[in-house]
Amino acid sequence: MSAPIHQLVLPLARRARSLAWPRFANNYRKNPASSSRLALKVLGIADPSYRPAFAALANAVEKTCHLGGHMIECGVFRGGTLLGIAHRLACRGIRDVTVIGCDSFEGFPSPGEEDQLEDGSFHERALQGVFSDTDYDGLRSRIAALGYGGQIELLKGFFEDTLSQLSEVRFSLVHLDCDLYQSYLTCLEFLYPRLLKGGYMVFDEYDTSAPVYPGARKAIDQFLADKPEKLQRFGEGEYERWYLVKQ
Repeated sequence: MSAPIHQLVLPLARRARSLAWPRFANNYRKNPASSSRLALKVLGIADPSYRPAFAALANAVEKTCHLGGHMIECGVFRGGTLLGIAHRLACRGIRDVTVIGCDSFEGFPSPGEEDQLEDGSFHERALQGVFSDTDYDGLRSRIAALGYGGQIELLKGFFEDTLSQLSEVRFSLVHLDCDLYQSYLTCLEFLYPRLLKGGYMVFDEYDTSAPVYPGARKAIDQFLADKPEKLQRFGEGEYERWYLVKQ
């Protein structure tokens, strides 16, 4: 019996992409702003042109790039949105804003009881080790190849072990893609006090992700209960993202 067509096509597509990557990367370094939708997709740089869910974060970069602080993403995985942040800055000619990416690069830690679904189980995408199919060294190489070696910094390790290294840093933009309750709470407790006035904190999980990551909303609501900021929503349906603007 012959293999399904997708089993034949996917390896060819991956091969074509790997062959095209160096040429696209070389052209990208010369002029990021002129990169096509196809080039950005091949290079793994998030952009609203092919990834609508990135629109909220792209908008937040535009709103905060003048504030002077660093930008940070907690929950990097393979680096698409991290590179997307740097790309939006590059399109504005901004190369002096540091972009920090924090991730264990080992997948999730163990979920807690706050991450349980209503029936007491955990969604299969919330279990320990999920998102471990990433590559720290490979991402570092991609960052350098795209010309961001001096602008993007990676902080490898679990949040509770690494964020303390940033105690003197202030942030204009915080993107939290933490998924689990304790991961969100750790990041909120550390980063909220260091977010500049007018800075944005964007949440990848809040409403539409509740059937998978119920702990995310619990942590966000719990932490913000006594804060003056109110959550705002950008986008609709599966593409919506919630955020706050620091007062």
